[in-house]
Amino acid sequence: MSAKPAGAAAKPAPSLAARFAVSGLDLEAVRAQFVALAHTSLGARALRNLQPLGDSEAAKALARANDAALLARAGDTVGLAGVSDLEPAREGVTRFNRPLERDELAALASFLEACERLVEWLEERRRDAPALFELTVGFPALTRLRKAVEAAVDERGELRDDASPRLARLRSEMRSLDARIGEILAKVLADPALRTHLADFKTHRRNGRRVVAFKARSTLRIGGVVHERSQSGETVFIEPREAVESSNRLVELEQAARAEEARILVELTRLFLEDGEQLSEAGERIARLEIALVSVRYCAQYGARMATLGEFHAPKAPERGLVLRGARHPLLVEQVRAGALGEVVPIDVRLGGEFDLLVITGPNTGGKTLALKTVGVAAWCMRLGLPICCDEGSRVPLYDGVIADIGDEQEIRQSLSTFASHLARIQAGLAHATDRTLCLLDELGGGTDPDEGGALGAALLEHLLERRIPSMATTHIGKLKEFCFAHRRAENASVEFDAATLQPRYRLLVGTPGESNALSIAERRGLAREIVVRARELLVRRDRDAAELMKKLRGASEHTEQLRRDAEARIEELRKQDQELQLRRGELDKKGELLESEAQRALEERIRDARRGLEEAQALLAQLPAERAAAMRTALGRIEEALARASLTDRRKQFLDSLDKGQLVYIPRYRQRCPIKKVEHDKRSVTVKLGSMNLAVPFDEITWCENP
Repeated sequence: MSAKPAGAAAKPAPSLAARFAVSGLDLEAVRAQFVALAHTSLGARALRNLQPLGDSEAAKALARANDAALLARAGDTVGLAGVSDLEPAREGVTRFNRPLERDELAALASFLEACERLVEWLEERRRDAPALFELTVGFPALTRLRKAVEAAVDERGELRDDASPRLARLRSEMRSLDARIGEILAKVLADPALRTHLADFKTHRRNGRRVVAFKARSTLRIGGVVHERSQSGETVFIEPREAVESSNRLVELEQAARAEEARILVELTRLFLEDGEQLSEAGERIARLEIALVSVRYCAQYGARMATLGEFHAPKAPERGLVLRGARHPLLVEQVRAGALGEVVPIDVRLGGEFDLLVITGPNTGGKTLALKTVGVAAWCMRLGLPICCDEGSRVPLYDGVIADIGDEQEIRQSLSTFASHLARIQAGLAHATDRTLCLLDELGGGTDPDEGGALGAALLEHLLERRIPSMATTHIGKLKEFCFAHRRAENASVEFDAATLQPRYRLLVGTPGESNALSIAERRGLAREIVVRARELLVRRDRDAAELMKKLRGASEHTEQLRRDAEARIEELRKQDQELQLRRGELDKKGELLESEAQRALEERIRDARRGLEEAQALLAQLPAERAAAMRTALGRIEEALARASLTDRRKQFLDSLDKGQLVYIPRYRQRCPIKKVEHDKRSVTVKLGSMNLAVPFDEITWCENP
């Protein structure tokens, strides 16, 4: 190996986005499925631009989607009305140096209102959806901009009359003048002496001024200003003399109003640009909320789910790496939904636990390449915090990149240039690969002499194993089937094929090397028997022995894999039984809590009745003599202390101590469950939102249990 030239710097490591920017996995087509489910332009843009996230951000995105799914299952959803993408408006204002236009102002007003509403919705669910609630922490206030827009703009994006005192005065005077001009013209139209000279009996506008249409052939001389003649020349549009002065004044007011409107628009635009970073931050947070909601819709429509995060270095091998159960490629699922495909055969894949390398062999059209693509899409979706088309029990680690050399052999011309391009892609990927990089190699060793391709493929697989790079490879080269028997961290797999019908079954069989079945297929396709017999004779004896050995090993592997599947099925059955037991235990706990709640509610109702009686007695103290009033006050005080102790069961004390903003409490007086806006433990009261009002309620008036 030649030394680097003096002063040569190493190439910087590619970004996380670049590590996943691979061809052959149809990632953009999968992305389009998510974009199509977005309800707002903001969410659609966020999904189009979504790139692989860092470990922490990806975990948060997955948690947000899980929170959204839990809320959706409980029937708790939120609308995104008013949310839109403000980026085009910002770009137009900056690029063309112009103020905000009407539709942009309407979008801004709606966006600010939606932000306030969504933040409040999320805050009220801080306990049930903590990952979603985190979006509100540090959410930009935008108070100055929101107040300015609310004061100046209506829901249509028009400036309000009271957007400024000057505009209010100008528009008020304009309306008065316009009404006066209307009265003048109405008198002209109603004048009997002019009736026969009128072309019609309505007012018109010409050059921005209100006029009356007269017949041009009329001999009556009309005092006023002629603004226009009709094309036929038979009608003239005249502004009566009595209206000219008022119309002139109206034009002046309109010009002044337009100048004031322009000033207000410039001021709003200035605030819009000054708060640009905060608006972008707010937009990004709302977009993350919508991506979580899109994930829920995607799961419902595509039968997907949020896989759990896999670990690279868990203590036990079965707990490490990737496990996909019932995985389907989302593009095939889409074809099924469209009716273009009957069904998708799900596959089960493991990688990174008991083995780091999975070599898939078998005939063409069996689904080997599809298995690679399905795993690659799953790794990409996990990095974006998106759901995967798989069954429960699936887990996917956060790979730091994907090396993918994937192509359809039927469409690849087997030549030196093709072989060189394969090597270039693999070499570029390996340059920065780690033991957390997923490597997917399709038709390893193809495109060149089988012996040389097999040797090079084996050397490459050894290199991947040595670096502990989790890898999957497909191949037709028989010698590479033997590779896994000689290396501890390597495993064979095949896609099930029905030799009797010559049809693929697409199910992935881990632990079982595949057969090309070339001679059997040729024989069943009607190739002359003597040719097939001669082909079998020409097989090298060692290859035949190896084939027989692999056939025996295949049987043993299939038996072992079946035992593993049976064990996993039993574990899954036990897990479901445990879930059922936990569910029953939870139901019993709920019944106990319900009984306790009913008792607590009955106690609180009695205590409230007693307190009302106590208050009535205290109100009568003033009517008693001083000596008797003092004695009675002491007795009533002891009763009040007893009532306070009676109402504070351990559970109620815990309930009162845990009161916090955003928590929902039940108020029996109003028979409503309301969110807490403020807690004042010293005053023993809370402020709740009841409809559109904020209401202060004493601790004694709230409870956690709702009346049936």
